[in-house]
Amino acid sequence: MDKPKLIYASALSATLTAVFVTVLTIVAELNPAVKDWLKSLSGHHWTSKSILSIVLYIVAFGLCYALKHHIDARKVGISIKLAIWSAVLGIIVLLFFFTAHNFGWL
Repeated sequence: MDKPKLIYASALSATLTAVFVTVLTIVAELNPAVKDWLKSLSGHHWTSKSILSIVLYIVAFGLCYALKHHIDARKVGISIKLAIWSAVLGIIVLLFFFTAHNFGWL
């Protein structure tokens, strides 16, 4: 088991998943058809986003782990920073989006 490779694949998968959830949340709020589609999958749009996120994470993890062969400490560090920053920026983007949406600026 290659721990740096596991960490790298997990961090990249988390980054991709954070971006996916952020974008999908905004698209679903602006497009009722997307939100209805998400509701039709599981009964609630947040549940569907969670299921899709888990699937995306697992698939991305498997691909990242299988396709990358040599992972050094620098790549691991960069991937962890990407994961952290994607989560932080996702929070900020959603905070501003829902604030603007609430006040009718969008």
